[in-house]
Amino acid sequence: MFCSVITLLLGLFLPAVAYAAPQSTSEKDWQYVNANSWAWNYSPETQINKDNVDQLEVKWVFPIQGIATAPTALQSLKLPEGSTTPPIVVNGTVFVTTQYQRTYAIDAKTGKQLWVHDYVINTSDVERQLPVSFDGFLPGFGVLITHMHGIRYWEGGNSLIISGLACDFYGVDINTGQTSFWVKDLCKDIPGNLYKMRQGAVSQTNIGTYDKGRQFIAVLPGAMHSYAYGGDFRHTTVGIDMATHNIVWRVFSFPPQDKHTRDWALQECSVGFFGNIPCSDVAAKALQNLEWDWAQPGQTPSIFGGVTANWGEIVVDEDTGVVYTQTGNQGPYTYIGATPGPRLYGSTIMAIDANTGKRIWWLQPFPRDPFDYDCNWSGILAEVNGLGKVYMKGCKEGRLFVIDAQTGRSDYMVDLTNEQYQWGQITKAGTLEPNQGGVKYHLNDPFSYYDMREMKSPDNSTYCGRPCTVYPAWSNGLFGTDMSYDPDTGTLFHYAAALQTKIIESPQAELGKSVSITQSYPISNTTIVARDAATGKVKWTYFYKAGQQRSHLVITPNLVFSAFTDGFLRFLDKDTGKELYKINMASDLRIGVTTGQDSDGNQGIFTVAGITSSWGSKNPGVVIAVGLSDRAAAESRTTVATTTTQSTTSTTTSTNARTSTSKATITNAKAAQTAATAAWPTVSLPSMITYGAMAVAVTAVTMIVVLVLRKHS
Repeated sequence: MFCSVITLLLGLFLPAVAYAAPQSTSEKDWQYVNANSWAWNYSPETQINKDNVDQLEVKWVFPIQGIATAPTALQSLKLPEGSTTPPIVVNGTVFVTTQYQRTYAIDAKTGKQLWVHDYVINTSDVERQLPVSFDGFLPGFGVLITHMHGIRYWEGGNSLIISGLACDFYGVDINTGQTSFWVKDLCKDIPGNLYKMRQGAVSQTNIGTYDKGRQFIAVLPGAMHSYAYGGDFRHTTVGIDMATHNIVWRVFSFPPQDKHTRDWALQECSVGFFGNIPCSDVAAKALQNLEWDWAQPGQTPSIFGGVTANWGEIVVDEDTGVVYTQTGNQGPYTYIGATPGPRLYGSTIMAIDANTGKRIWWLQPFPRDPFDYDCNWSGILAEVNGLGKVYMKGCKEGRLFVIDAQTGRSDYMVDLTNEQYQWGQITKAGTLEPNQGGVKYHLNDPFSYYDMREMKSPDNSTYCGRPCTVYPAWSNGLFGTDMSYDPDTGTLFHYAAALQTKIIESPQAELGKSVSITQSYPISNTTIVARDAATGKVKWTYFYKAGQQRSHLVITPNLVFSAFTDGFLRFLDKDTGKELYKINMASDLRIGVTTGQDSDGNQGIFTVAGITSSWGSKNPGVVIAVGLSDRAAAESRTTVATTTTQSTTSTTTSTNARTSTSKATITNAKAAQTAATAAWPTVSLPSMITYGAMAVAVTAVTMIVVLVLRKHS
């Protein structure tokens, strides 16, 4: 109470701050995972455009060091290699963080390392003092799956915000590379929690900030996926006082594990929806379907139940203090027999008032989802003509929801499967013939007692035989990556993946056993879609022959570009979808591409290459910078300077030049960088280079780094 009063008094004396909507929309920087605070993946940059895109070339390649150089305590955890975080760009510096929690600051102009920061913890002390386990995330992987989805920059603290491995997160000063703050022990003393947190940095992959309310927003999730754990951490979204680091509110997405809760699904039923169906309608007509959610009547919640991490960016509306977020899949899947009820609030989109710590509305598109069909990639907040402020979300089963940001009621919904028939992406034979070509998923009906409490698994159910070939595939589904938004034209851009899977068996839940056994995809392709956000009408499509795209689409005033799994950066005309140019990076690309400017004001494009799996890799990988040739860059800067006016819509983008650099380095970092510079000169590479040779060079860089490290070890 005392802390809250102090915070209120400070607010009375601090000067008022005007917040743009959204924050940090600048051609110079890429401050958030998805560019800005409303997750648009949009940059107003015009230097690189459809007239000069064919003048792009590789500027430099920076090798990421392997986990063998990490602090000893982290090496013992067998974390995966490489980085899965989209590069952050601030004030002419590029930042990436590895799966083993090493953060690099790289000069955007030269590719030289400026500083490096290592996260250090005593794992034994953590396990002794907190409900945290480092036994592993997914049994059988042989590693603790950290699966970092991204870091971000916080201007209020001039720091990167990075999730730790011990229910914590920390700041790294972008000028010095030193720890600027550390918020710890977030999973301690959680009411109603009986079990340990198991998933390392999955804990809070993206941290939100509500600067007007002086709060950090974080998530403490369970680890439940397709394995049956003996108890899963109670999923909680928390608001944290920026000054004291104390938790000021909690919003739970799983019932108390230590008591019987008959009315869990009814407590906030008046503000919720199952798709377009008000929860209150279900309560009035089928009350028994909602009672004893996650539990058998008269019992505590099932030991097998849980709600997974929040992968997407936490979107905060500074004007209203509303937090827009989502939860991961309901666990376990695909066997759901032990967890009856709609399983709220797993696979749920929600809005939370950060000023009160109350859920304003919630929307669960797929009650009692057995497929991992959550809507857990980043949603987009935007002011759309004719609709007002909306929150847009794509769900893995293939439905796009455009939601009134204030009420949670859908303005409209699009079922992409029907569109995919028209595009030729899939055939009806592939989704409508049970036990032959396959079957489209059955959307569980909240009014059906069988769907809500009796069905045990999709295979051998009323809706699909055994084995069950289902469309779309579990895990990635149709929406397997973040969407993007163009404020200039009101256009929403997204991937529509076509993936199918066969569920062979879903056994009864047994501790430590998989409850999801599947085979590979008979169908695999992807379509990029541009659609009018106000109406849902498709403007154009672009077909790509492979599925499993993970990199988001970057939008500029006249380009759409992204990294593809076949190793190419592709650049499309924003108005037509026509491919204008592509560059071969000689390695599959699975991490989001970003753009920003170096210290000379030259626009660059940055990507992580060499990561063979979105869950991590055995290869440390590299960061690659792409930019215009020197001549094309000079011409473009001149054109921009004489024909456009500097944008002033963002009030939060820092324009201060870097004033100092840190001398802090890790052992052998200088030697590794010297080896990398020798292998990859920082001069521009000709645009007509044979990019296939890059694969050999990337391998050579990795070998050189390993040799240098061994020599000095």
